[in-house]
Amino acid sequence: MMLPGCASPSGAGVHAGEPYIVNNHGALFYSYGASQASGPDFELGGGQQVTMLSYEYGYSHVAVAGTGQTGYVATEDLSHAPPQPKASPTPSLLAAQTRRRHGGDGSRPPAPEEESQIPMPEFPESEPPPNAPPFRY
Repeated sequence: MMLPGCASPSGAGVHAGEPYIVNNHGALFYSYGASQASGPDFELGGGQQVTMLSYEYGYSHVAVAGTGQTGYVATEDLSHAPPQPKASPTPSLLAAQTRRRHGGDGSRPPAPEEESQIPMPEFPESEPPPNAPPFRY
């Protein structure tokens, strides 16, 4: 007996918008699907980046990075793209951050001022008034 929902996840919502790359051996690209009469339109080279539009068993719908052309590629020929490295800060970005931190003119931060002498408030007597009941915590 087959249970609904036991199949692996696939469809338009699963992995949609995620970056993928073509495996090292390349992948045949079909504009209208793998069963189109004219055969594949071209071959994507290994390492070509694509954006997943619809992850399916067999052939997935993808958009080729750079061209935006959409079509179908064998799902087994695709792998998740490695995460993009974080960009290192450029000298101009570092200078802007320094200006913001140090008052805008790039000078050193101001020296910490001496602690101001604020007088402490006067507190009432700590002795209880005469005949007061004992205080208990």
